[in-house]
Amino acid sequence: MKYTIEEARRIVLNCAKQYREKLLNRKLIIIYRERRDNSIRYIEVVFYERNYQHLTGMELVNKNGDVLHGQSINFYRKCIENKLSRDEIKFRKDGTTPLKLDALPILTDVTKITKIIGDYNGSRPYLCVDKVMGGVHSCLGLSREREGYVPSSALREDIKQLSENPSQVLAILQKEVGAETYCFVKHVAKGLDLNRISLPDEVQAKISLENYKYKGK
Repeated sequence: MKYTIEEARRIVLNCAKQYREKLLNRKLIIIYRERRDNSIRYIEVVFYERNYQHLTGMELVNKNGDVLHGQSINFYRKCIENKLSRDEIKFRKDGTTPLKLDALPILTDVTKITKIIGDYNGSRPYLCVDKVMGGVHSCLGLSREREGYVPSSALREDIKQLSENPSQVLAILQKEVGAETYCFVKHVAKGLDLNRISLPDEVQAKISLENYKYKGK
């Protein structure tokens, strides 16, 4: 789908508020069953202000139209404050912006749509991510950083086409940045009782199932 600058601006402004409400300064632990050896593994994903611009595919520019680098936090705050004007944004030259804008509204609900996770297979020339998480319609590209993974791309694509050995997500739990334990259960695979599966000690040390109740099939 093609977007005008004004349409793109509206999408990034609206989704910035959703990002703040649902993801900002929160960490997710994604527990999954590795397809290659059937083992249970996990990754942690954190969402900061500086990550939002990467999901939009938009560039922040000066009065001369030159791209401003290192302004991702400024970009996000302009969105939140409704101060991002049409004159200070433009689409990326690689053509990926419309694809990201297609996916962005869905991916603010990433804990609802994520059923699969996998290593990125390198199939897209302009996509530089390490892992992908999501479903058959949209997914989130993740890049590895020191404290875990961060979101770096929004993708309106079938995750199975982008990942090697796509693996089933068993559960997603959430916590605030700085909190010690993941205690908010956001997703559990259908028919799975977390109290009845053997989780690795490292996972058990990071999560709390005190408020979790199996809801049945």
